[in-house]
Amino acid sequence: MEDINKCKELIGKIYVLYIKSKIGLAQAHITRSPKLYFEKFNIQNDPKINIEILDYLVTSESPVYAELSRKSWVLFVLEITKILSRSKGEKFGIWKLYNKLSNKEFKENISLDCFIEILKVIEDNDQDSTLNKLKLLRDKFYAHTDSEINIMTQDLFPTYNEVWELMDVIERFLVAIYSEYDAGIDLRIDRFLNKYAREFEKTYKYFQTTMDIADTYRLERHFSKLEIESFRKK
Repeated sequence: MEDINKCKELIGKIYVLYIKSKIGLAQAHITRSPKLYFEKFNIQNDPKINIEILDYLVTSESPVYAELSRKSWVLFVLEITKILSRSKGEKFGIWKLYNKLSNKEFKENISLDCFIEILKVIEDNDQDSTLNKLKLLRDKFYAHTDSEINIMTQDLFPTYNEVWELMDVIERFLVAIYSEYDAGIDLRIDRFLNKYAREFEKTYKYFQTTMDIADTYRLERHFSKLEIESFRKK
């Protein structure tokens, strides 16, 4: 019974860590570009809102969102690489769970077929793989001082699409492992993102009504007179 409880406990910790990682990634993505996030997940925005203007306001006029996106991304990288670590000292890794089961340290009757797809990701030594790019960011930059972050180049980063594909693989693993217990699993995080829709609306309404000359001038540089007029009317 003790082994079974330890196995379930480890699976539960992996699940919790995954959800934290997913929230961090979603926060990083949506505050980096609401437009691209909505397109990625086929989310219909309010028809009264010009998504191009909203995206500009969030990405170019709101330094708080830019800083939140950066911090959320770093948190995501640090958390998700724990789940996918091959380190013997990692407490919450899928690799550790697999070894415990395959070596019969856990007595659970779980099919190791659940691990086939995710192990291919973990064992991939290609330096250009999504996971290895994330590990490089973690080991060479995020685990050190902020001054070192300045030397990072864009090619070090996986795209959001690549990272979300990685997340899909982990989700398929989690669904499979929980199905071994005939249990469902909730992987939705929408409720954690509702606050951003409200904050975006506040930012949008401010720029719709502001009489600040500098603010209106910057908008006029990026959008046509017709777009600005429509934006103001709404």
